[in-house]
Amino acid sequence: MWTKEPARINEHIEYLGTHELCFHLVRGNDAMLIDGGMSHATPALEEQFANLDIDPATVKYAVVTHSHFDHCGAVPYFRHRFPGIRILGTAAAQESLATEKIADYNARVNDKAAQDLGFGDLCEPIANRTHELKVDTVVSEGDTIDLGQGIVAHFHPVPGHSKCCVATYFPRFKALFPTDTTPHPVGEWTNLTFPSAQHSFVEYVDSLKRLNSFDVEILGLDHHGVLLGPDAQEFLAMGLRRTLSFEEMVLKRHAETGDLDALSRELTHEEFERVRLPFITEDLFFLITRAMLKRVIGHR
Repeated sequence: MWTKEPARINEHIEYLGTHELCFHLVRGNDAMLIDGGMSHATPALEEQFANLDIDPATVKYAVVTHSHFDHCGAVPYFRHRFPGIRILGTAAAQESLATEKIADYNARVNDKAAQDLGFGDLCEPIANRTHELKVDTVVSEGDTIDLGQGIVAHFHPVPGHSKCCVATYFPRFKALFPTDTTPHPVGEWTNLTFPSAQHSFVEYVDSLKRLNSFDVEILGLDHHGVLLGPDAQEFLAMGLRRTLSFEEMVLKRHAETGDLDALSRELTHEEFERVRLPFITEDLFFLITRAMLKRVIGHR
């Protein structure tokens, strides 16, 4: 089952945000937010939080699943909405978001998207609040946080999409939040996007193989919803098959022409209209595609 829009998943897990920008709230005695999204999702979040019976003091953690602009833009809002919240991420994410150039770029893209998408008057600009994007606490392989009521978060770095990706797993619910270390569904849950391995294609495949080893009944994506039941495990398997077939296709087509830029343009044209994330321009999509193709071709 594919839950495309925000909804209650079970008594302890809420899917919040939007279809394109997914946030996941996991509650025991304490609560944890998974992903930092973008600032223009905060009006939707504010309405959702207002409708939840939740004490702000119990929301103690938020996981920045990686440091890209579409995964940290709501962090300043979290800090003000939930005073005392600790922002979690890998050491690589902490280093990245502490880099002035990266923090400034992330803030600028978030503020522009908010204006372009008509949310400029509804969410506070973050360009002058880049210090709030930082990671407070580093999580590493095997680290855990106990939220109470037998609900324990386990952290697993899964590099590939970026150097700093981290997945979060809750054994009690067999709930996995894999960040962008898997293709995403579009249209139908069995129709998957291209993989997104801008940092390292080899590490992306290794991380996706590792995620396939988890026992999963709830798969909370950063984009495009939540997979439930047997479909959650099957989706991970499909993601790995999709990734490996994409690699074969890229190598074959590149061998025919040897022209990386031309192939990047072709694949951008094929995929951009299908994926259609409103905060990703076609020019940026081309750069993302080209970076990934370089990783696919370069490791052979």
